[in-house]
Amino acid sequence: MAKPPVDADPEKFIIGRGVYDNLQTATPVFENGVFRLAPTPMPLWTMVIYNIAFAAFCFGFHWMLKYHTHGEAGPWAVYGAPIGIGLFTCMFFTAVVYIAFAKANRLGPWLIYDTKAGRIELPREREVFERKEIVHLQYITTKRLDWGGVVSNQRLSELNLITCRQGVRKRWPLLRSIFNVRAFDRMLKPLIEHTDLPVVRVEDEWLGWNVSERPYSRTADNRRSPCRSAKRI
Repeated sequence: MAKPPVDADPEKFIIGRGVYDNLQTATPVFENGVFRLAPTPMPLWTMVIYNIAFAAFCFGFHWMLKYHTHGEAGPWAVYGAPIGIGLFTCMFFTAVVYIAFAKANRLGPWLIYDTKAGRIELPREREVFERKEIVHLQYITTKRLDWGGVVSNQRLSELNLITCRQGVRKRWPLLRSIFNVRAFDRMLKPLIEHTDLPVVRVEDEWLGWNVSERPYSRTADNRRSPCRSAKRI
């Protein structure tokens, strides 16, 4: 795979920091003129259903070993392996999901936008911005520009907020996902319906480094924006 161009714009590629997973720990909420990217409540029923599915699979494994190996499988294989694999899978899955959602709920919302006051808060960053300081939300799916000096073909997705304050343009990471298709579509639908925040979609090629940038919703007029050529950090 070819290396990225030396003059590539870092803002057109994912930040590539933090944990990427497929857990939907955030949910969009719009109430009384306030939009939030809030933590999803603990998905207890989802955890129960998945654990039942894991247990059913391991029981099927046990049944196959017991009745279709013609007595060649010993007690350890017939009982020990299915039970051990089942317990490990259920406990590991439950622990990962519980820890992820508990952490998300402990840290609180990623973003709060009071549409009446025109103020956007990033509680996890302890930052507050006026609406005029917001360039757009960036819905980006690309490879990482520099993964510790290793060229990687893994495409990941991020939802970032781009701000411009006192001539300094900065990206603030909100959400991350291992999905590279429709990663945040559900999250952005109510935001687009109820707020005036512009969203820009950024994607790269599967096997190359060319990047496309297009409006995903309303778009700021970058030709008039004082941050078009601002210092970026």
